[in-house]
This record gives sequence, C-alpha cells and structure tokens, in this order.
Amino acid sequence: MLEIQEVLRIILGSYRVQLTVLERGCSSPEASALDYQFRDQLYDGFDYSAFAESMMDLVPADDAMDCRDSFGLHYVVFRGRGADRESYSFCGPYTYRAFSEEDFSRLMESHALGEDAMDAVRWYFRRIPVIRDGPGWRQMLTEFLSRSLANPDLELVRVTHDHPEPSRKKSSVELSGISYASIEARYAVETAMLNAVRRGDIAEATYQQNQFMGFTLDQRLTDPLRDARDMVLAVNTLYRKAIEQAAVHPTYIDAISGQFTVEIEKAESVEQVEALVPKMIRHYCLAVRRHSLERYSAPVRDCLNYVDFHYRESLSLESLAARFAVNKNYLSNRFHREVGKTLTDYIRQTRIQRAVRLLERTPLSMQDVAEQCGFSDANYFARTFKKINGISPHAYRKSMNRHPPSDA
Repeated sequence: MLEIQEVLRIILGSYRVQLTVLERGCSSPEASALDYQFRDQLYDGFDYSAFAESMMDLVPADDAMDCRDSFGLHYVVFRGRGADRESYSFCGPYTYRAFSEEDFSRLMESHALGEDAMDAVRWYFRRIPVIRDGPGWRQMLTEFLSRSLANPDLELVRVTHDHPEPSRKKSSVELSGISYASIEARYAVETAMLNAVRRGDIAEATYQQNQFMGFTLDQRLTDPLRDARDMVLAVNTLYRKAIEQAAVHPTYIDAISGQFTVEIEKAESVEQVEALVPKMIRHYCLAVRRHSLERYSAPVRDCLNYVDFHYRESLSLESLAARFAVNKNYLSNRFHREVGKTLTDYIRQTRIQRAVRLLERTPLSMQDVAEQCGFSDANYFARTFKKINGISPHAYRKSMNRHPPSDA
C-alpha cells in the first residue's frame, strides 16, 4: 500500500509541482531545493535553513498553510504526524498565474535588483508551474490533507511569508552561469528521471522531470519558442536513450521519437511545446511496460523480437534456432524458463493477438486475416483462435460490431 507522502508526490507530479521534505535544523544546501537555488544566484550566502524554518514557524500542528513569499511563489506547507512530527512537507514552488513583464519589473524594483538580473528572473519563472485553477487546486489539497492529517476542520489558509531577503546582492548576475543547482545535483536528477522512464514508472518520471526543468536554465533567451522546442527535443532524445537501455526494439523507439519530433516542431507556442512533456513521459513509459525485453537473455530476446516482427512468415523452433545459431533444445528450455511458455505457443499467441486487431479494425475476410497473421489454413486459424479466446473469430467480430473497441 502506498504511503500518504508517496500518494501526494504522485498527485503533485501531475501538476509538475515538487515535494520537498525537510526537518528543523536542516542544512542550507538541503533547504536550497525549495526554490531550485534561485536566491543563491541573486544573493551572497543566502541562508536557506532560516528561510525554511521561517515557513515552518507559520504552520500549526495538524494544519496546513499556503505560504506566498516575497517573489510571489507559493508553497503549501504542513507538518508530519507521529514519529515524523519534526519533518515538514513543502509543496512548491508554484504560482496561480503566469507573470507579465510588469510583474517582473515590480519584482526587480521591490527587491532592488539590477537590470542584469532581469533575464535570470524571467528564465526562472518560465520553469515554475502555474496552477490556473486555483480554487480546484486548493479544494483538492484541502480534502487530501484533512484526511491524511486527521483534521476534518483543516482549512488551507493563505499567509504572506515575510522572511527578509538579504541585502548582500551579488555584484552581477550572469544568465549563462545560472545552474539552479550544482552540476552533481543536476545529473542526479537527470539520472533519476531517466531511470524512472527506463522502468516505465510514469509517476516518478513526471516528478523527476519537474525537478529537471528547474535546472535546465543555461541558455540565453532569444526566441522563446525555438528555445522551448530545442529543450523538449533534447528531452525527447534522453527518453529515447532511456528506453533503448530497457531493450525496447528500435522500431517502437523510432515510431515514438519521430511522432514527438513532428509534434514539437508543429507546436505554435511555448505552452503547446511544454504540454507535450507529460504526454512524452506517458508514451515512453508505456512502451517500456509493453515492449521491454531487458529481463531476458540474448537468445530469448532475439527470438521475441523476431517473432513480433516476422509473425507472418513460416516460424518454428528449428528455424529460429538455426537463425540465431543456438542449439534448439537449449533455446527451447531457456525460452520456456524465461517466458513461461513454449516458443511454439508464443508464436501462436502472437499471431492470434494480431488477428484480434484485424478483426476489430478491418473488414478483411477470415481467409485474408488468417494469411496476414501467418496461418495458411483458415480452418486451423479458426480452431486456434477459439482455443485461445474461447470464441470463434466470426463470433468475436460480431460482438465487436455491437461493442466497438475503445481508442484508449
């Protein structure tokens, strides 16, 4: 069963909002994750530990606060229960609307920041999630936290977080020098993100992707749409490499990668480009779940791939053993041990799975369906289909006409 914190992490991940858990007395480097080290780029020796604890001080026991800091960033903060009472969860940063140039000018003025910091501030806020349905967001979190904190009267109260910004501003802020994390931290997040994609873990990949977006701020803003496209194209390449390591066949990888390359270039706004990222995560992770052969040995993997793409041809244990230069008894035993069925059964079931798709989506005759799925005899095809599915192909197509398959 998932723990409450893990469930919340999954929920927040769908909004691209990070979850950071800190304890009182945490170090400044630990707490610097709260704003992706943004203030560390603007101020000398910013004390993130004091920054975090000043928000902790606002939160009563068994309650939660929506804290808005001096930069207009929001964090939902609440305290742990039982043995975790000294830990605090921070959901954020996020904003309730996209910032305009006027907003940026006011921020620069109120914080007495120089013009050299303007590009850095713009870049930073481009990476911050915007929660456009504020009432829905707050209601969702209120319901969730009231149950998890066992407080039916919980109310997500908005408070202004007045922690003072230090006066020691950096003499200059170079956009090209902003990483919002050490190189080690950036690579750690990238590795975690790609490992999640490689495992097919959609929730974890989404969460780590949100963290990764906070680090990818090292290019000067020229054409925002082109920059957004280039960034997401790079992510597309990273995901491609990740599922390649999961032993997904290149045919599947090329189909997904090519699809998103086209969609990225067709996008007409930064918002459309960035909206492709969660879709990419889902498609790549599902490809791993459906097609990864990482757990199989090389000869078994070779056979699985060959059958999947050559099921129309005449296939047998003997022909595949000869093709891959292995002893047929060795291949038979290893395939059965690793896949849980004989190679002959796998060939038969693969062909019938393809037949099901043709019966659902085409008006082909039974003879044509049989031939396209590697059966030379339509009667043998019908017997095999009924043995596996418990229904004849004719009856199956008839039932599909009454209940068309979903596109989901």
